[in-house]
Formats: sequence, C-alpha cells, structure tokens
Amino acid sequence: MHRIDLLTTTIAGCFVLGTLGSSTVASAQAVSSFRDRRVSLKGGERLEITETSGVTTEGRFVSLSDQSLRVSAESARLIDFPEASVARIDLLKSRKKKGALVGFVGGFVGGLLAVALTPSKSNFGPSKESVILPLSAIFGGIGAAIGTGIGAAKPEHQRIFQAPPAGGGLTGAAPARGVLRARRW
Repeated sequence: MHRIDLLTTTIAGCFVLGTLGSSTVASAQAVSSFRDRRVSLKGGERLEITETSGVTTEGRFVSLSDQSLRVSAESARLIDFPEASVARIDLLKSRKKKGALVGFVGGFVGGLLAVALTPSKSNFGPSKESVILPLSAIFGGIGAAIGTGIGAAKPEHQRIFQAPPAGGGLTGAAPARGVLRARRW
C-alpha cells in the first residue's frame, strides 16, 4: 500500500512539474510609437534595443520622450536612441523565481523516486520512511539552485515596441542573407 501512495504522489509531482514548466507567458501588445509606450516603462527596467542598422544594445531604462529613448548601457554610459533609428525594443524579465520553483519540484520528485526505488533488504541504517523527506528536500534545494541559475541566464524577452515597416511593408523585396549583426555594450 505504501508503494501505491508513493507512486500516486510521484505522478502528481510530475504533473505539477510539467504544468509549471510548460506554462505560457502572456505578452503585451507591441506598440509602434514611443508616445504610446511612455506610461508603462519604469526606471531601471532591463531593455534590449535593436536599431534599424541591426546593432543590439542592452541596458536599463532611464527616460522616454516623444522623440527618443534614453538607456544606461552596461558600460554605465547613457545612450539616446531617436525613435526613427529603433527597429524594436524587448523588455527583459528575470525567470529566477520560476526556475527555482520548477527546479525545486523536479529535485524533490527526483529525491522521492531515488529513495523509493532503492532496495531496502538490509536491517541496518535508517528506514526509507525516515529519510525520504529530508533527502527529497536536499534534492529539491539542489534543483532550486540549478533552476535559479538557468532562470537568471535566460531572461524572458517581451516585445514592447515594433517600428512600422518602411514603405508600409509593400516593397516586395526579399531580405538580404548574411546580415551582419553587431552588439554594443
């Protein structure tokens, strides 16, 4: 009977892990004018700005006017981007909390399985029942640490500004292959 309860708990934990890992994030609708975006940005938010030339800059939001966006780049210098030179702006959001939660659940379930599937034919040492929760918690903590690291390394990109296509998008020209992408730090 104990194995059935453990199996049910493990299946439920895997379902929760799968549900958390595959959840989708609703994205805000991208606007096509700085004027429309002014009220929703807060100072210090991380942005990735792609210029029409293909240069990508990461930095923190400082200010926004009708004509330009000012960010503090990673080199601690202020950069002004005129609206005409910006192709798109992505808001970078941290995934540390979600990564920690998914990692904890995965590690905890892995710990449960590791203890449950270990044969216990010996009469020495602690019983499975006395070590299953502490070991699962340790595995969960390790999973949370790994998940936090992965969540911090891979931020979520949310498109908040998309410049309208040049010429109304009716040029009929195919994009050139092998476009050189530069990155400004």
